[in-house]
Amino acid sequence: MSTPTLKTFAGGCHCGAVRYAVDLDPSNLEASKCNCSICLKTNRISLSVDPDNFRLVSPASRDEVPNYQFASKSQHYLFCDKCGIHCFVNGSYEWEGKVVKNFSINAVTLDADQGLDLRELKLRYWDGKGENWGAGAVEKPPAGGCL
Repeated sequence: MSTPTLKTFAGGCHCGAVRYAVDLDPSNLEASKCNCSICLKTNRISLSVDPDNFRLVSPASRDEVPNYQFASKSQHYLFCDKCGIHCFVNGSYEWEGKVVKNFSINAVTLDADQGLDLRELKLRYWDGKGENWGAGAVEKPPAGGCL
């Protein structure tokens, strides 16, 4: 098994108040889209990353990045309170009796012209609107989803 080749990518919100760097293996990126209300309204493309490979550049602390929570309040949707762009999400949830921790960036917040073409991402789709998590990710968007 080969060791992944990580490359550092920069990203952030539209106005630049929230900036980050993340180490990714550009040859092995799988992202997901969900049709739940928050993902649909923000047109989020979730790219799961190892939190150890993520560095917040500005502001100085995650505590300074506003976060939005709803429903179970188990997920923290961190966003810029100046331009409104959702940059990343972290939290945990219980699945089949086990606590699962997650951390993902919104792939569309990665800066352009870094050698990563978002059109090349392998997208998988979740039916969050129907709370059909048990079906797992699928190849085509479920009803009510978007491309």
